[in-house]
Amino acid sequence: MAKKHIQTSEPLRSMKQINLVRSLIETSTDYPLRNRLLFDIGINNGIRTIDLLSLKVSDVVDTKGNPKSETTIIESKTGKPRTVRFNVDIQSEIKNYLDKRPFKSDWLFPSTKQRNKHLTTQAVYRMFKRISDNQPSLKGLTAHSMRRTFGYHFYQRTHDIVTLMKIFNHSSQAITLRYIGVEKEDIDKELSGFKL
Repeated sequence: MAKKHIQTSEPLRSMKQINLVRSLIETSTDYPLRNRLLFDIGINNGIRTIDLLSLKVSDVVDTKGNPKSETTIIESKTGKPRTVRFNVDIQSEIKNYLDKRPFKSDWLFPSTKQRNKHLTTQAVYRMFKRISDNQPSLKGLTAHSMRRTFGYHFYQRTHDIVTLMKIFNHSSQAITLRYIGVEKEDIDKELSGFKL
């Protein structure tokens, strides 16, 4: 029996890669506004895909329909509260998306087949797999890459591994560094010119 290949999730390490994914979402997916918003909230907050998909419209807009700057969710895996922030660009995306959405739903990211349910994690994984399969420079892109991308860039900008470890609820700094791909990147850099 052949072993099933499991794709390893990688963070998007450059703005060029991030913008390429945004562009591919906008040009090659059936619901570009929804999918772009999902991606942008994901990479800016580092929450798990299931928690991202569980967002409701009431989580992102106030009673007057204006986009919020943040909301609090309860993480599905840990049961702990977590603040999800929406920067000015994401607030603009929320407004545009909700104004142009083809149908109403309580879910921010509704399933197109069952509108009373949210999009499934499998559908999001399939979307990223299609993008990855058609773009060799994005090898390792999965739905989980959103969370890892947030972690990678948070660490690159702040070098605050302790806070990132708490955000991700990891038990050690080494786990967090490995998770965001920094450990492997550092080893590759050190060994690239190594010669005896």
